Amino acid sequence: MKIDLSALFDDYSLRARVYPGLLTTLPVLTSVLLLWPNSGLNALWPIVVSVGAVFFLANVVRGRGQRLEARLVAEWDGMPTTHMLRHRKVQNTALFNRRRRGLERVFGEPLPGADAERADPAAADATYVAATRALIARVRDVPRKYPRVHDENIQYGFRRNLLGLKPIGLFLVVVVLIAGAIAAAVDFHPVDAVALGIDLLVALAWVAVVNRAWVRQAADTYADRLFETLEQDGLTNP
Repeated sequence: MKIDLSALFDDYSLRARVYPGLLTTLPVLTSVLLLWPNSGLNALWPIVVSVGAVFFLANVVRGRGQRLEARLVAEWDGMPTTHMLRHRKVQNTALFNRRRRGLERVFGEPLPGADAERADPAAADATYVAATRALIARVRDVPRKYPRVHDENIQYGFRRNLLGLKPIGLFLVVVVLIAGAIAAAVDFHPVDAVALGIDLLVALAWVAVVNRAWVRQAADTYADRLFETLEQDGLTNP
């Protein structure tokens, strides 16, 4: 029986929530399939999906990703979208003014000026977040019109959620590596080397690739693509 996950999840949920969960369990699945090919896992897979295990996994991934995001926002002192709207540390004045002008048209209210931001940075940030959410809601309603924003949002969600799963992923891959090494020492087969090699690559990816800088890069790119929609819709014109 073949299970089509794309029929069970929308594009974002599949690529940003389900895939990180499946990648996290990859060492376990790989070892079972390679070392015990007749374990019955292939036969159980449709049952696992049908009883909602993958839906549960997606929700676990989502929850861990959201908790991590709260910590990241505190570490970053706000999301990249908020940084791009603040008067302090403006790098491109023309682009900064155009973004704020376009966002004000979407939000329907003026954004805080430099004096108001200095007087109450927290209140200013709250307004920037609210205005950004208004833009996100408008863009999210028509993903086909803004495919680049949709794709970058998925990239950010995927990386954030995968980072949220990193402790679990590292624990699983270490356990599988130890178990594989013991099994190979007791009764070595060529397939043991393949399984250990895959698990080592997964461990290296967790350590070297999945980190906060990797997530921040995706967040910055998403923020750029999101604000580009203001240009696309002509909202930045005087």
